[in-house]
Amino acid sequence: MNRIVKNRELLVLVILGVLIVVIGAISPNFLRPTTLINIVNSSLFLLLIAIGEMFVILTRGIDVSTGAMAGLAAVILGVSLNAGVPLSIAIVLTLLTGLAAGAVNAVGVTAFRVPPIIMTLGSLGVYRGLMLLITGGSWIETIPHSIKSVAAFRVAGVPALIWISLAIAVAVAFALKNLKQARYLYAVGDNEEGAFLLGIPVKATIFSAYCLSGLFAGAAAVVFVAQIGFVPMQTGSGQELKAIAAVVLGGVSLSGGVGNSMSAVVGALFLTAVDSMMIFLKVPGFWNNAVGGAILLAVVFIDYRIRCAVRDQQQRARAREMDLSTLEKNNPAAGSASVMGKAT
Repeated sequence: MNRIVKNRELLVLVILGVLIVVIGAISPNFLRPTTLINIVNSSLFLLLIAIGEMFVILTRGIDVSTGAMAGLAAVILGVSLNAGVPLSIAIVLTLLTGLAAGAVNAVGVTAFRVPPIIMTLGSLGVYRGLMLLITGGSWIETIPHSIKSVAAFRVAGVPALIWISLAIAVAVAFALKNLKQARYLYAVGDNEEGAFLLGIPVKATIFSAYCLSGLFAGAAAVVFVAQIGFVPMQTGSGQELKAIAAVVLGGVSLSGGVGNSMSAVVGALFLTAVDSMMIFLKVPGFWNNAVGGAILLAVVFIDYRIRCAVRDQQQRARAREMDLSTLEKNNPAAGSASVMGKAT
């Protein structure tokens, strides 16, 4: 129980588990394996965008263009496939599109010192404009079946995209924990000036974070197009805010330096599951954002109060230890008596 209190990911998972059981009691079909697999499958687009957003937030930055980058990358994928480009090359072009879009944000933030919120808000408009320019404002509805077969392929009855996405999340978590260069993200987010004085390449670290955000937006675009088989002009719209909500819900601190990819995974699963729960409860779709936002606020508030209570308890314990230490220094006999009293 103590571990759950101290770990936001576990706390959110426990709350999600309780909600699943409650909704399952109301609507038994919700607990069917196919339903749960479909929920996870539906979360992959948000999950990948959220992992990319996590890199930026770890450095105490913010990227509100992730949804637009995913939309632009999806357009490039659709146009490339319709132009006869082989699937593997089209996917590489899609990933490079996301990477290039992230690099533009990185240059603005690191080289020109534009505040992240301003830089990415501006690029959001640019990328949305490019989507309209490339497509002429029309949806890309006819896409070769080859991309759809990627989403249809299953391993052990589970879509391969789920296995691949989870493997990526685990690999990112491993890298953040064990690679020195990945640990730089935490150092920069925790104290940028201190990291610079320690010899950490601060600008290069921030640059890589925004590039990774774009790369993961490109990966999310591949998943999105594979799953639905066309590219609407609204692709990725609003997903940047959902991605930020997902990583914060999962335990990534907006102050930087705290969190990992599992935080993004848990947050994305939670928000997607809540949307699905609304469907099974037959709640009108326009309530989804309101309910999701209310649950997000409730979880963050509960987590904050629990952490404050734990911190206060720890501070009181330290204060008692300091008082006892002072008493022992000033009056060894009294201190010994106090210790003996506690022992008895």
